[in-house]
Amino acid sequence: MSSASAERIKQLARESKVCGLSGDPSLPENLRDLIREADQSKRLLSDEEIQECCDWSGLEAAPLTALQRQVSDLVDQARADLLNEQPQLVQPGGKLYPQDRADACWRDCFHFLRVSIYGTALGKSDVTDSDGMQCLAELYALLDVPVPGLLLALNRLRLHSVDSYSKLGAGVDAKTLSDALSHLGNMIRKEMKRHDGARQGSSEAEIK
Repeated sequence: MSSASAERIKQLARESKVCGLSGDPSLPENLRDLIREADQSKRLLSDEEIQECCDWSGLEAAPLTALQRQVSDLVDQARADLLNEQPQLVQPGGKLYPQDRADACWRDCFHFLRVSIYGTALGKSDVTDSDGMQCLAELYALLDVPVPGLLLALNRLRLHSVDSYSKLGAGVDAKTLSDALSHLGNMIRKEMKRHDGARQGSSEAEIK
């Protein structure tokens, strides 16, 4: 890898951002600040923070608080589903080999669910930051991330999470979680397609 590529990867890693809720003008300032701090710390919300968000959105906090306690297990289930269907990904020569590449994929799944839970607590399914997602797509392309596999894991994560959330008594709120995770997957597809199209156009221009 060239030094220029390495520097670009470092820059994109800093600028890649999934969560756009802290910039949503429809949210009160105190909740935007709450989400900004949690997102910068890359952490789940505290029980008190979930309650504060749900007090504003009108959602019931208890099922979402209970769901957060299952996040690690839910990511593990999605990982098991992906590796059951595409075991070659983590074998020598696979795009999630060696282990640190696989670990990065599972961490991304955790962060996608984390941000979707933020959105659910606020009754919002449009959770992404447009510029940050463009940077993420470019980063995925440079790192040769197996995006179809990641999207498969994300879809399984959505199914497992919505099922668990429903069983915890979420009711109609489960649709917000489902929509938030679907929105994330759709944004990844959109930005990867846009990035690939821009790269192809650049290559064709160089040939001419």
